[in-house]
Amino acid sequence: MAQVLAERGYAATTVEDVIRRAGVSRQTFYRYFDSKADCFAAAYQAAGESLLGQVLERLAAAASEPSADADDGPPHRFGRLIDAYLRTLAADWPTARLCLVEAYAAGPGVLPVRAPLYDTVVDLVAQTLGVEDTEGRLLCRMILAATTALATSAVADGDQSQLDAAAVELNLYVHRLWDAGLLGPRT
Repeated sequence: MAQVLAERGYAATTVEDVIRRAGVSRQTFYRYFDSKADCFAAAYQAAGESLLGQVLERLAAAASEPSADADDGPPHRFGRLIDAYLRTLAADWPTARLCLVEAYAAGPGVLPVRAPLYDTVVDLVAQTLGVEDTEGRLLCRMILAATTALATSAVADGDQSQLDAAAVELNLYVHRLWDAGLLGPRT
């Protein structure tokens, strides 16, 4: 699904396109999925979980590097999170496109799958920043919304330089929010 969507987009993709790319029969497709939308929702779920897993692996690898020995504070940990996320997107443009661009074209049917994954990432941002209060969590949701908007534009354009610029902008603003004391009580 991700490969076909990268070439054709959601609106132009047909079940026949997916069947042909997957090398399965129509009967096999319909044994697992009720429709193109159902197949997309399953692909979105798998892709989102895979991307999240890869981000967590990159974070773990970054944490084990000698330069990461000292805890340099939540804004720097956020920087490592954003770096891991954007590098993961750049490593797999078709999957990134499925999750960030084509999910809008797929319509509201993907929301039941998207919402829990989004909430999981909000939790990760809040944990990374050490935020526990309601206002801070709302700000984490807003940070994730901004991250998603910037990344979606870059992925839609297939532009690595936009992803790099997004990392710089996001890190700058999270540092400013932190310095202003807007990310909740500090421990």
